[in-house]
Amino acid sequence: MPQLCTRETRQMQHSCSCMSDFNVRTVTNACFVSIMAATELVQIEDGTVQEKLLTRMALEFTNISFKGELKGDKRKIILDNVSGRFSPGRLTAILGPSGAGKSSLLNILSGFKKHGVIGSVMVNGETLSDEAFRNKCVYIPQDFDLLELLTVMEILDYAAELKMTNSSSRMVRKKKVNDILDVLGLRRSMATLVKNLSGGEKKRLSIGMELITNPPIILLDEPTSGLDSVSALQLVSYIKSLAEEGRTIVSVIHQPASSLFKHFDDLFLLSAGKCIYSGPIDGMVSSFAEAGFHCPKYYNRADFALEVASMLNSPGLELLALKYNNSDAYVRTSMDGEFSGRNNIGTPYRNTCLAVKSRRKYAVPQWKQFEILLSRSLRSTIRDFFFAQLRVIAHVIVGFLLGIVFYNAGKDASSVMTNTAGIFFFHIFIFYGNSMPCTITFPQETKVFVREHLNNWYSLEAYYLSKIFADLPLQFICPTLFVLISYYLTGQPLEPFRFAMFWTMCLLLGIFAQTVGLLSGAAFDIQMATFFVPCLSIPALLFSGFFVKSYEMLEFLRPLSYVSFFRYSMQGSMQAIYGYNRTDFPCSQIMCYYNRPGKYLKFMDTPEEGIELNMAALVGFIVLFQVLLYISLRRRLKIFQ
Repeated sequence: MPQLCTRETRQMQHSCSCMSDFNVRTVTNACFVSIMAATELVQIEDGTVQEKLLTRMALEFTNISFKGELKGDKRKIILDNVSGRFSPGRLTAILGPSGAGKSSLLNILSGFKKHGVIGSVMVNGETLSDEAFRNKCVYIPQDFDLLELLTVMEILDYAAELKMTNSSSRMVRKKKVNDILDVLGLRRSMATLVKNLSGGEKKRLSIGMELITNPPIILLDEPTSGLDSVSALQLVSYIKSLAEEGRTIVSVIHQPASSLFKHFDDLFLLSAGKCIYSGPIDGMVSSFAEAGFHCPKYYNRADFALEVASMLNSPGLELLALKYNNSDAYVRTSMDGEFSGRNNIGTPYRNTCLAVKSRRKYAVPQWKQFEILLSRSLRSTIRDFFFAQLRVIAHVIVGFLLGIVFYNAGKDASSVMTNTAGIFFFHIFIFYGNSMPCTITFPQETKVFVREHLNNWYSLEAYYLSKIFADLPLQFICPTLFVLISYYLTGQPLEPFRFAMFWTMCLLLGIFAQTVGLLSGAAFDIQMATFFVPCLSIPALLFSGFFVKSYEMLEFLRPLSYVSFFRYSMQGSMQAIYGYNRTDFPCSQIMCYYNRPGKYLKFMDTPEEGIELNMAALVGFIVLFQVLLYISLRRRLKIFQ
């Protein structure tokens, strides 16, 4: 494969080859990082592969202010006119005591938090649209949700397919993935499922996914949280190597050790929502000394900075806040180390004209996104024991159980009420057996979707359609297996026409149930989602016509029976079993009151024909809840747009 090697790359290769054998593994990884971070392989129209230099970008922000939720008659000030500049080629630490506003600042800079924010964020002095900004900046939150049933290699392969353009060949994407595996020390774990990775490996994988597109700006929220000291030091060493090659990397860090803290170049220190230091770490001690804070000899500078930031009522702290927290001008470090001032008036967050536009929001077209996401979702579903395998097993086991309990109840007129109870239990199981697995598993997947969409991986429409189509096999298999077993064992009429109608009603109910589960998982967290499904289904059961017939209800309650989805599924199933001119039942007793199907249907307030209306009603419920699902997913994204 032809390559054009830049002067910078040759220099880095030479410097890597000249290093001593001390700590060979770390040096080797650093060399890989240096080579990959400075360049990006791109394929041009004639098919040749060339290297593209990484664009150096400085992240600037002025007069950022943000208040928390209303408590009583006041809102807590989280950030108060904070300004600063993060330079390319330098690793910056955002440090501060709990509640100082560290994570809020990072969320605002990344664009993940916008409502109630005042100020402006710029890249190289220009204000970008959200679309253009997210093409240049990636945000890796502290709680980084991953699809746990994919391997490391599969995660990176899918990321490469979604984030690299169609013009990139498979060979180019494969080389990029292999480079990242070597860079982040994940080669040995590439065939391991994500759920079996250690905390450090998950952190490195989360960074590797975003390195696919060689982003010039990377924001990390406490990447070392939950890691032991060795893993944390190794991770920061990787990040430091990436920054040295021209990236702007900013990381929120929580009480780092001296060995960890020395890897950072710059410090942005927050105290009660205000900046009290912004600049090189080596200049922090002298700056604090001028304000009356003296660092003891051999003392951890990070601990010293946190102690100073916690002295809220100290006059020296006010002096530092005035020096580094001026709302009209801020001091910024330029790329060559000089200082200059910049005036800026506070404006609504990123509310200026578009300075730079990206040619295309997503790297691949939506049809390709749909294809990739469908493949990824199907692979995850097949491996999900709880959502797929156990669900199929449960439908088979419960089908046999109900079939045995209500064995041959459908063959005799004396057991017609028992048979109806069995059909009612069929519907209850189909609903809960298909809705609850989605309710429990989908909230975590929704978090993955939100993060990937906001980092410009794919569109909402592509994800939504892929999710619908990926769920179709299970929506078909589970009710079908259940009906085949229970229908035969309970002695229902072995007529293809009646079986097809009954199966269709159960299938539509299963599809609706899964839609309800997805909706609850998308709209709420897992606790609220598990509460939402019973709250929706219990009234529907009550007004289904099984417990109380509609003509027996109080007049003002009767309209509620028309919004019960169980009413339509039960009526359709009863019509399939007893309607459409079915002959009289055989009676094993002296007298059977409901030996004629028409008489029993009249008692159940169900017409003998018209199953199409019940099917249409269930389809209407499915469409309505699918629309609500789409709206819920868009609502999740709305707060970031």
